[in-house]
Amino acid sequence: MRDANKRLRALERAINELTSKLERSRFCDYLEYVSDTKRMLKRAFLSGLLRGLGMALGFSLLGALAIRMLELVAKSNIPYLAKLIESLVEAAQNK
Repeated sequence: MRDANKRLRALERAINELTSKLERSRFCDYLEYVSDTKRMLKRAFLSGLLRGLGMALGFSLLGALAIRMLELVAKSNIPYLAKLIESLVEAAQNK
């Protein structure tokens, strides 16, 4: 009888611990989110759209910055580097 009570208390502690872990991890909220497929698809679509927009914007800004820096270096009178950049620009414009 005493051994059964010990096991019962240990089982009760384990269940309480599992319950508190599930509450802390917001498992119920996750299950509610996963069960609503319309909401899940809408959120995935919007996050993909915004991610793509951010990449396009970032690439454009970094590309413009790189081109501007190359122009500044080409305009500076560093002999070998300016000639190299000019030849690259001419090659890009010819093709």
